[in-house]
Amino acid sequence: MYDDSTEEKKEFRLAVIYSILLTALPWIVHIVGNIFSLRLKQYGLQPLILEGLLGIFTMPLLHADWGHLISNTPAMLLLIFGLLLFYKHGAWHILLCLYIMNGLLTWLMGRDAIHMGASGLVYALAAFHFTSGVIKKVPRQRAFALLVAFLYGGFVWAFFPTLYKGTSISWEGHLSGLLAGITFAFYFRGEGPEPPVYLSLEEENEEDMNEEFEDGMYFDDKK
Repeated sequence: MYDDSTEEKKEFRLAVIYSILLTALPWIVHIVGNIFSLRLKQYGLQPLILEGLLGIFTMPLLHADWGHLISNTPAMLLLIFGLLLFYKHGAWHILLCLYIMNGLLTWLMGRDAIHMGASGLVYALAAFHFTSGVIKKVPRQRAFALLVAFLYGGFVWAFFPTLYKGTSISWEGHLSGLLAGITFAFYFRGEGPEPPVYLSLEEENEEDMNEEFEDGMYFDDKK
């Protein structure tokens, strides 16, 4: 017998495990880099130069310091978990698209500097979840979108370059994440959980009658 609750618990557990493993990757890179005194910052994203394209893949894994890494970790953990929980196996495709588009847009519009950190990906995930919750009529996703807005609503100020003038914060990465998240929320709007179907009173009565009829049916094979 198929048990929906057992399957849901399994999916929840897998989402927790995979989100922890993915969030651990920047920590592993940072710890290894510090232990062996590796100069990993040079592998960050450098806009508009051919060598800088590697940074599309390395940027979210590299962080300037421990504070930078710690600040990104809780949001990344929660947002990746939500993606895996709602989109199951399709989450990997969505995550890859957000990852690459955020890096590519940062490479195209970024200032002449080395861009590092997972904050661009965090913004992409947050924008994806919030936009998906708005355009899709799925109660769980809308509730998660409200949670994202409540926890990270202050992110909206990170898209204004004048607020970060003279700092090393990559507002370009934040803006790129926002654009990537909104774009793919619309592109993948047909993926994930389906909205609930609400029947009219007439349709409900008809469905009940059909169920009663089917329950009362029998076949007499005797001849």
